[in-house]
Amino acid sequence: MCSFHRLDWSLPGALDELLGSLNVDALLHTAGPFDADPETGVLAAAIRAKVPVYVDVADPMAYIARARSLSVDAKDSDTMALICAGAFPGFSNVLAVECARRLCPAVAGAAGESGLKDLDFAYFTAGLGGSGAVNLLITNLGFGEPVPLYRDGKYAPQMIAGGGSRPVSFFIEEGDAAFNLVGEREVWPWPFPEAATVAGHLRISGNSSTGMGTAPEIWNTILVALVALVPRGLWRERWFSEGMAWFSLPLVWVTDKFVSETHAIRVEATASDGRRCVAVQTHQSFRSCVAQSSAEFALDLLERRRRRKEGAPWKPGVWLPEELADDAAWRPKLLRRLSSTPGTVSCEFRTL
Repeated sequence: MCSFHRLDWSLPGALDELLGSLNVDALLHTAGPFDADPETGVLAAAIRAKVPVYVDVADPMAYIARARSLSVDAKDSDTMALICAGAFPGFSNVLAVECARRLCPAVAGAAGESGLKDLDFAYFTAGLGGSGAVNLLITNLGFGEPVPLYRDGKYAPQMIAGGGSRPVSFFIEEGDAAFNLVGEREVWPWPFPEAATVAGHLRISGNSSTGMGTAPEIWNTILVALVALVPRGLWRERWFSEGMAWFSLPLVWVTDKFVSETHAIRVEATASDGRRCVAVQTHQSFRSCVAQSSAEFALDLLERRRRRKEGAPWKPGVWLPEELADDAAWRPKLLRRLSSTPGTVSCEFRTL
């Protein structure tokens, strides 16, 4: 049986009342931008209602810190909550853990340095005009935030979002499916939280970095130029970033007519001895990949709950994807889920 309920979750008690009237197995929260929910109201309501599984696609660092502070409450309610669980962050975090473990199998649970030095996350999306202004708004707001990076093994956020670009090869080798779909693209820094959360979790001794690119290439050039001209504080103002999103949306719609919707993730981990592991995942649609990834994360948690008496890793609390991926016995199953959704073009690893 399927039913639909419309409500304003920001109204005090509205979501609590709805969840209390239903027998909810899982709550999947994708109503961003998540800076509009600084008190993590949806997660808190799910915990109060003792919803067994909660998944969201958040990315602001402040939201993550607040959500993590509710972990004890989630344990008390027997709620297993997974935040930042989309494509990136989310799937990308799991790919990073797999790369790290291929290089340094003993990293899990080891004291001190892990043997992992550097971590790089790079992403490419194109053809997002059909999703409306929300993705453009989220991107614009990010230009006013520090990029959460690690430098020399320590957390060192930097105000460099959109500040210059670099080329990234979104393929394992020339001629493969990813090469034909995406190839090499320019990316610019953006405050993706995984550059900090995964780097901290894996205890890297060197640097982390992130990059984001789009097509056509002219958009990358325009964005980098705008960020150089407009003060950072103005990007943090919602009225400005939202106005810019609505202003640019018709232009995005027009250029999307000439660009196919595409999505790619490239994660590279480097060990202290110089060995590298690269993961590349490509998909026909960024929007579909985000939706499918979050759904697969939710299904994974539901399976853990269903099989907990068989020893499945069911752990109430508030978690990040890299922490779920740390279970060596369960990680292959999670990777298969995420890498085999409809529309996936490729998902490959290579150790160099």
